[in-house]
Amino acid sequence: MTSTQKAIQRGRTLGAYGYPTPNLIALKDTALEVTRRVARQYGEPHWSEKDPLSMLVIIVLSQRTRDRQTSVGYAGLKARFATWEEMRDAPVEDVQAAIAGVNWPELKAPRLQAIMRQITAERGALSLDFLCDLPLEESVTWLHRLHGVGPKTVACTLLFSCQKPVLPVDTHVRRVSMRLGLIGSKVTPEAAHSLLQALLPDDARTIYNYHNGLLEHGQQVCVSGRPRCERCVLTDLCAYYNATKPPTESSIM
Repeated sequence: MTSTQKAIQRGRTLGAYGYPTPNLIALKDTALEVTRRVARQYGEPHWSEKDPLSMLVIIVLSQRTRDRQTSVGYAGLKARFATWEEMRDAPVEDVQAAIAGVNWPELKAPRLQAIMRQITAERGALSLDFLCDLPLEESVTWLHRLHGVGPKTVACTLLFSCQKPVLPVDTHVRRVSMRLGLIGSKVTPEAAHSLLQALLPDDARTIYNYHNGLLEHGQQVCVSGRPRCERCVLTDLCAYYNATKPPTESSIM
């Protein structure tokens, strides 16, 4: 392999772990157009009325769990405990029983109680409302300090409850973003948050539309395995589609 070929190969490898092209202006334009189209296709999501602590509970329950199971688990907590303080101080077996319908309740019950105890110890009260009044970087840093709270949970809590411009990236958002060619094929879930965030305006509504639209698109059209490209409104923007679509007669001739 010549030095030129090695340089090309090295560039491709680095691109797989970051942006597939150095043209960030083009990537930002694509990300914004994607956001517009999926918002038209799936609608703009409504802002949640839940406080940040309640949202954090929901997001922890939702990890590796379907939406319906999550809703049942959250309803079980609200039915059994009058306040989050009561849940925090209850026997862990009672909390586990209340969320028995979610995946891994034996892990999530003690995790939620530990988080609640840490919040109480550091703040003197069991509330995360103060996060909405902090600058974004401070609120992100504070939440990250909680045991077992990762980038997705932080972003969901702050975006959904505080309307802060921070992007949650779940498996659907990451997969669709990769296929579109906005990020490389080997970008980690952790790196995807910052890479995709940098392509979007510093605006909570735009970020929420992108997150919700790509989540819906990943569940309904750009599914894992074989995507349903015939139903996709993004094919002209999609690197995956344009690399795999069958050649037309004109292109063969």
